[in-house]
Amino acid sequence: MFPRLKYLPAFIVIMAAALLATPASAREPKRGGTLTYTYHPEPTALSTIATTAVPVALVATKVFESLLEYEGPGLIPRPGLAESWTVSSDHVTYTFSLRKGVKWHDGKPFTSEDVKFSIENVVKPYHSRGRVYFGNLESVTAPDPHTVVFRLKAPVPYFLKAFQPSEAPILPKHLLATTDLANIRQARLMHEPVGTGPFRLKEWNRGSHIILERNPDYWKPGRPYLDRVILRVIPDGAARAIALEKGELDLAPMTALPPAEIKRVGALPHLATSTDGSEGLGPIMWLEVNIREKPLSDVRVRQAISLALDRQKLVDVIWLGLGKPATGPVVSANPIHYDKRLRPFEYNPEKANKLLDEAGYARGPRGVRFKLAATFLPYGEAWVRMAEFTKHEVGKIGIEIDTQSFDLSGWLKKIYTDWNYHFTSNFIHNYADPSIGIQRAFVSSNILKGASFTNSMGYVNRRIDEIFAKAAVLEDGPARNQLFFEAQQILREELPVIFLMEMAYAHVWNKRVHGLITNGVSMYSNWDSVWVE
Repeated sequence: MFPRLKYLPAFIVIMAAALLATPASAREPKRGGTLTYTYHPEPTALSTIATTAVPVALVATKVFESLLEYEGPGLIPRPGLAESWTVSSDHVTYTFSLRKGVKWHDGKPFTSEDVKFSIENVVKPYHSRGRVYFGNLESVTAPDPHTVVFRLKAPVPYFLKAFQPSEAPILPKHLLATTDLANIRQARLMHEPVGTGPFRLKEWNRGSHIILERNPDYWKPGRPYLDRVILRVIPDGAARAIALEKGELDLAPMTALPPAEIKRVGALPHLATSTDGSEGLGPIMWLEVNIREKPLSDVRVRQAISLALDRQKLVDVIWLGLGKPATGPVVSANPIHYDKRLRPFEYNPEKANKLLDEAGYARGPRGVRFKLAATFLPYGEAWVRMAEFTKHEVGKIGIEIDTQSFDLSGWLKKIYTDWNYHFTSNFIHNYADPSIGIQRAFVSSNILKGASFTNSMGYVNRRIDEIFAKAAVLEDGPARNQLFFEAQQILREELPVIFLMEMAYAHVWNKRVHGLITNGVSMYSNWDSVWVE
């Protein structure tokens, strides 16, 4: 979990602390108005089944819901589409009582059959974390329209964390029952979403904007407060910052602005900045490596690349302090599962050169040992700067980098469908438990073409598979932690990815907006409690 404001520069800490000292409850929520935000790049779909990429999730979580909602930084389960639930004494049977009178945006009634169909037929097989959350699922039954029963093969300690709208969206069976689910990512519902959430799609003008409007039949009385939510597509980072500064935008979430612009606008009196609201996400940045390809299949080459990268310089110069050097796959702010014995990765270009010499990659003309293509994440200017940083640093040890850029659709296809890359910059979310967040990237069962943010590297380590299989059914405690500690050490040594930085999401918003930060996944919440003055 990220402690409040841990990574922000001092000027932002002071501003955000002052903001948080003013209780939101001092003002009565006001109904009406519009929240306009921006993020780059534009979403490729409007459901997280297609991809869990940030721009997709920011929109989809306002349209689709799941069985539960969550409170506070620790994500305490609270009623959502399920108004109550019980757990058997052996922790393998979960019985959810569903709300009555809930409607899909097209007016059809929501029932337990929708839940059963969504989890069994869509989420478990096609969501990037579906096999994690529901890998021990034995059955889902719907004994009546308002009851759904999950039976597990063994207890799963994180099961009640699964029912977030970004992780297990409940989908309308009546619109998907006749769909070719093997091609679910091309389904009409992915681009014309029909959910139960507080907002429904009014318009998607590609390249310009997405408009969500209030759902008049929403099941929470008086909610949402907002009339509409608008996403504006603004490719240029400086333009995004200026629009926020001028009041044309109300919100730039999850480091949607370049770090330098966050620093600049963070000093403006009408704007607020904070890293709160991402504690349940725990984003970690790495270089994703296609280890099927020579010379990257040689662990010595991957170790050399790691040794060539000055992570503190990356944090300070490229991200302007919005993070800290990573020591492995688990973020250090997770006090339970992080191995505190881990030291920062060594920066040692001399040792990197020796490793490459030992691996048989001698320098040729112009000092070049070999060439690699780097396909960098198309999320804005900071990622371009990161590409140049990587190219420059790795170039010092004789690896010539050809940087490539794609739009988000092209990048997803190249990395996760075609596996046609050498390495790419990327980040994923820890989700406060390694079985949820990082398992999907490293277990061999998640080498899945077409499923985003899975094991694109082709990494196979049977001990890693065993560790995560055992940890998935153990209660939190010393035995489970020892497994995770072992996994962290293995992954540090074998480097199927090059771990770089624990990220700190900076959210910047106009102070006329209230109710944005309510839990550890605030920007992925449905925003039914957000209101504007």
